[in-house]
Amino acid sequence: MKHVFIVLFALFTSSLGAQGVPDVIKLNSFQLDGGVNKLKEENLHTKVHTGLLYGLVYEHTRQTKNISNFGIGLRFSRLKTKYEELSASANIQLFGKYGYLFESVKSSRVAYNIGPGIKLHYNLSYYPNWDESHLYWGSSLNFGISNKFKYQVNNNQTLAFDLYFSLFSILSRPERDRQYKIDNISVLGILKNLNSNLEAGTVNKSFQTTFRAEYLFHTSENITQAICYSYDYSRLKENEGNPFQGSLHQLGLKIYFR
Repeated sequence: MKHVFIVLFALFTSSLGAQGVPDVIKLNSFQLDGGVNKLKEENLHTKVHTGLLYGLVYEHTRQTKNISNFGIGLRFSRLKTKYEELSASANIQLFGKYGYLFESVKSSRVAYNIGPGIKLHYNLSYYPNWDESHLYWGSSLNFGISNKFKYQVNNNQTLAFDLYFSLFSILSRPERDRQYKIDNISVLGILKNLNSNLEAGTVNKSFQTTFRAEYLFHTSENITQAICYSYDYSRLKENEGNPFQGSLHQLGLKIYFR
């Protein structure tokens, strides 16, 4: 699945290179997030780990009548269960996404686009108080549907809502019973683990959904700022092993620039 980042980047660069399309709007954005991360790794135990999360996301959007959107992001959090005093556990998430949304509804104030979306998500955790010898992960390559609804409040303010949900996925989870005492924690060892034990399935094995709401306000001709709220939920379960669940509530500040 690591090669999918190359494919996503190729789609991104090809959209940059396309010429001759009338009325093209190109936007780049950076988003800084903070929120609450909750994880339930049942290959370890059924307790819920909770902690503060920090994230950074970059997106490139190209819009004519339809919308092409590429994004990549990084998140980090320290977590603990209710039985622990200190947040000793750590979680890192790396993701890339691409969507192509077709215009479905368009009026003077309202726009709605829908189309296919692909998302590659790596989710890696370390729980030293519970298992100091192994890493735990829930990686997935998801194919699904992206929706975008926009409402133009006035010339300077816009409300935007995005909804993505997966339909088919390729996922990777650690084995429930490890045959080795200590994980290979080198960079190559971690990458190999994150792409091991691959299985494919629909929502019965892997389901991921993302909802995002934005309040955009234009501060200049080339700069738009936005206050964002997003909610992410994922559930992964292979044929062998117990499920993994994760949920995120995030607030963020986003800056669009041309």
